[in-house]
Amino acid sequence: MYNPPNSRDGKGLPVSDTPSAPGKLPDPDSNERRLESWGEIATYLRRDIRTVQRWEHDYGLPVRRLVIGKMGQVYAYRSELDRWMKQRQPGPNDDIGSGDKQAPEVQGPTLVPKGGEDPTISKRTPAAWRWKAAILGLLLLASLGWINPIHDWIHDVLFPPQKKIHLFVRPFASLPPEPDQQLFVRGLKDEMIIQLGKVDPDRLGVFAPTTSDAEGAKSIADLRSSLQADYVLEGSVRRALDQLRIDAVLIATRDGSQVWSKSYTGNARDILQLQDNVTEDVASQIRGTLPAGTKSDLGSARVEWVDSRAYEAYLEGRVHWFDRDLLRSKESYERALKIDPGYPRARAGLAMIFLLMGQSPNDALPPSQSVPLAREAAKQALRGDVKNADAYCVMGNIAQSYDHDMPAAEHHFLKAIEVDPANVTAHEWYGYFLTVNNRMAEALEQTKLALELDPASPLLQNVQGEIYYYQRDFDASIRQELKTLELSPGFLYPRIWLASAYREKKMYREALSEFDLARKHSNDSPALLGLYGHALAIAGDKAGAQQVLAKLEQSANTRYVPALYFAAVYTGLGDKEQTFRWLEKAFNEQDDRLVYLGVDPIADPLRGDPRFQQLMKRSGLK
Repeated sequence: MYNPPNSRDGKGLPVSDTPSAPGKLPDPDSNERRLESWGEIATYLRRDIRTVQRWEHDYGLPVRRLVIGKMGQVYAYRSELDRWMKQRQPGPNDDIGSGDKQAPEVQGPTLVPKGGEDPTISKRTPAAWRWKAAILGLLLLASLGWINPIHDWIHDVLFPPQKKIHLFVRPFASLPPEPDQQLFVRGLKDEMIIQLGKVDPDRLGVFAPTTSDAEGAKSIADLRSSLQADYVLEGSVRRALDQLRIDAVLIATRDGSQVWSKSYTGNARDILQLQDNVTEDVASQIRGTLPAGTKSDLGSARVEWVDSRAYEAYLEGRVHWFDRDLLRSKESYERALKIDPGYPRARAGLAMIFLLMGQSPNDALPPSQSVPLAREAAKQALRGDVKNADAYCVMGNIAQSYDHDMPAAEHHFLKAIEVDPANVTAHEWYGYFLTVNNRMAEALEQTKLALELDPASPLLQNVQGEIYYYQRDFDASIRQELKTLELSPGFLYPRIWLASAYREKKMYREALSEFDLARKHSNDSPALLGLYGHALAIAGDKAGAQQVLAKLEQSANTRYVPALYFAAVYTGLGDKEQTFRWLEKAFNEQDDRLVYLGVDPIADPLRGDPRFQQLMKRSGLK
């Protein structure tokens, strides 16, 4: 409901509910649900946040603001956005095609920047103005989404994007180089990267911990040429009894010159304060080189107070998480929470571990056990820190794969990106959400954003190939996964999608070879057995597929084996009755991979069956 600017809420704070466009907008139906952030508005309009903000600033897109004191929140109504967009669509008789016909004039209000005048162009316009009028016309069409590539090109020509500064944090030297000390120092470096990444993600890009570890031995010149890094932060950590010393040096890659250096000394109990000081000083040095408008408040990047022993255990948990050593990460997080039960970061980390332990191909716990543990841990983390992006990622994953509530899932993922745009997992998991909802171009864009933050991550390189597979671009998937395996020969996941792409191209010999290699590498993991058995069946080896089914049944006597793996083999055998019997079990088990069947080519033989269509509908898919 609209509140006059002078009204006050129950706490005596001035409250106003105002549209951003000139004048006051009438309130829509009181039952209409609002879009309550830039992210939700952008998603509804299928544009990026920057484009929507530009439309609001330049063309009066009806975005409202709820102002409480000096604070404000944007929101919008779908009906008003629809009306605004409809006014800017071409008329029913308009011809916007290419060819010899002249493009018609756009019907409805012309996009004229707020406060500007609507220029009229004379029929006898001088030649110098004609090309300007053409550009303005193209910009008009582009702003309506009809010729986005042209719009992007012209916008970049007229308004060149300001260069983003990139910072690479090299692994710090551990003095003395003892194993336990090295783990602590690596965790400290990783956390500095995470905090620096929150300073100003739009203008300062900080390469993620995985890339830091993978590329850390490169020279300054190589880091500049291969990663386009503008600055490199390096240093050392020395620990003696209860004393801690951090030496940090900031180097400009353009000429290798030392921009800044400083030493920090204090009690080991004050590690959070020392780390915070390093983070703030480094950001302050780089901030002077950033474009105007860079955030000056580094408070959001600061580490909250926590017991230093709990913090050290948390750092170890993060290191193991980046290595995907789930059991050791879980042990470290639990040790941190024993010391400080209310520590939100450790609680969110534990939530992610619980979640992955119940997902394919890990399958360490059935979802009936893992999901309640992950959900409760994520909720506790958010109660302690409403800006914890990892906790929002967990809630989004649960909503997608277990609750089958796709709108709620997207809301959580967008919230994670909103509170921490540099969070690699948020972009990766949102990309998976977009994949299962068959929004492949957007999924690849999220993966691209994640790779910009973490270009050396084999996991993200694999994800790109996986999405190509779901997009049915099998040749691109094969190229990508071969490239990933060349860089990380021992990594299991790329072999799975390489084999899957071979299978879909009916290259059965190559597919079986890769699946067999992956199966052996995983010590006969049920997930790999299921895929191998399916490939054997469609390649004509029915007896081999039956042997795989027997192995899965034998494994189920001693561990959790998801029903979906049995369904995969029966799909290959062409036994639809058994397939749907096991798919129903998979649905009841809340198998996280079930929602992927909506786009997975492996399920193509089932798509014409009404039972499959109903199953996908029950799984929250359109």
